[in-house]
Amino acid sequence: MKTKHLLSLALLLVSLVSAEAAKQRSPFGITAGRNQIAGETVARFSFTVPPDCVLYAERLHFETADGTALTPANIPVPVPHLDKATGREKPVYAESFTADLNLGAAFTGNLIVKFQGCSNTACFFPEQRVFAAGANGQFAEVTAGAPAVAAANTGEVLGGTVKKFKVVGQQTGYMKSGEFLAFLDASAKGQAADDPLAKFKKAGMVLTLLLIVLGGLGLNLTPCVLPLIPINLAIIGAGSQAKSRGRGFLNGAVYGAGMALVYGVLGLVVVLTGSKFGALNSSVWFNVGIALVFVVMALAMFDVISLDFSRFSSGISAGGGQSKSITLVAFTLGAVAALLAGACVAPVVISVLLLSTDLYSKGMVIGLGLPFLLGFGMALPWPFAGASLAFLPKPGKWMAKVKYGFGVLIVLFAFYYGHTAYGLLKSSRASTALAGAPGGANAATPKADANQTLTRALAQAQAEGKSVFVDFKASWCKNCLAMDETVFNQPDVLKQLENFIVVKYEAERPNESPAREVLDKFNVLGLPTYVVLTPTKND
Repeated sequence: MKTKHLLSLALLLVSLVSAEAAKQRSPFGITAGRNQIAGETVARFSFTVPPDCVLYAERLHFETADGTALTPANIPVPVPHLDKATGREKPVYAESFTADLNLGAAFTGNLIVKFQGCSNTACFFPEQRVFAAGANGQFAEVTAGAPAVAAANTGEVLGGTVKKFKVVGQQTGYMKSGEFLAFLDASAKGQAADDPLAKFKKAGMVLTLLLIVLGGLGLNLTPCVLPLIPINLAIIGAGSQAKSRGRGFLNGAVYGAGMALVYGVLGLVVVLTGSKFGALNSSVWFNVGIALVFVVMALAMFDVISLDFSRFSSGISAGGGQSKSITLVAFTLGAVAALLAGACVAPVVISVLLLSTDLYSKGMVIGLGLPFLLGFGMALPWPFAGASLAFLPKPGKWMAKVKYGFGVLIVLFAFYYGHTAYGLLKSSRASTALAGAPGGANAATPKADANQTLTRALAQAQAEGKSVFVDFKASWCKNCLAMDETVFNQPDVLKQLENFIVVKYEAERPNESPAREVLDKFNVLGLPTYVVLTPTKND
């Protein structure tokens, strides 16, 4: 009983993290002031790094209000630290330290400090601190969590500088290092901007439908679905206590039906409204709701509560009620799995959505069924998985241990989505605070900062005659995180990207202005999307 009570308390804490995290502050402290070194006036930033925490050296940046990068004249040498997520060593600051910037006594603008750190148990979201030079020559923090730069003119990004560039390469979704390098190489040669529907047009209708089904089948291997497979198997197999192959097949089919229906609806909404695929995952309340669903599921796995929907099946036998309860649970969680899968956008998803839009625009309503066909392919293996699991050994003590193992995994998922909700809520509050500050709507937001960064990159590329690589990403996008941890940090990839001006465009809320206009300009339907632009020769 003590163990159950401890587990229940742990799960309660997880849910409290989701609800109360917005009240928590970053553990890292920064103060800024003026100092004299060798007769020169410098701006000194003092960083407080708590015990068991580190700041990543590669994520620490200093900028002026207009986005000009500043290099510290004096800063300690970082120490190597084994990163648990990647298994590689990264340079970090593990103790409190100071950094000096040569600005001169006459500097009166704002300074921006960008950084990210981790503790031994979790990583914190990237932060930005803004410091303003006061009348006394010292610096004071004016806004935590948002840059103090003027908002970029979205119209300038869409209708000005960008007109002097052409898209020579575009790709969506997670790519292995070799595939990504091949994409960059083809883009550099101007050979990557092919018609995304070319393969479907050449294949013919029957083969196209088959390719869509196979593409949906492959979606089960994306970073959004793959970690859920053990939980899914527990739901439709061992957890359902199916006693026959037929019953197991039915449970898996119902689970797959929920998945196919919801995934198809997500695609249909994109086609009919122009929304961005996966944008639902950028909602604070969606992530809070998913976190709470996982908390309830974990409590059930640890036998703290009992999930029984048989009360909704009045007028039938107890056995039939239990079966209907299992069916309802399987369908509901299949739908949840589809919603979570929407955060991962693979190339096949974009191709299907484009094909569906193309057919519908030509008056072929049948095109609206293609997203559902993709969902059908995604759901296809689950009935067979359920039938196979129906013949697992009879439940015993070993099954209790397996169930508790699933419970631990579900707790981790609950914490992940709670943490994601916290980051989105924090970003939203920072933007709201800026909107009410002096300057109102002209105050900076992370999206406006991204637009301004893109504008500067395009201007620089035009002046230097270089191509621009734009990585459209978001913190809630699992494929984006996977690319950062397994591809963008590879030496051969970093070397190849030196040939481009690289822009990381944070599209945290892709359906909101001004990010939506930029994404629409480049036909970005989901994240991550990579776009390579090159200056036109006549400009």
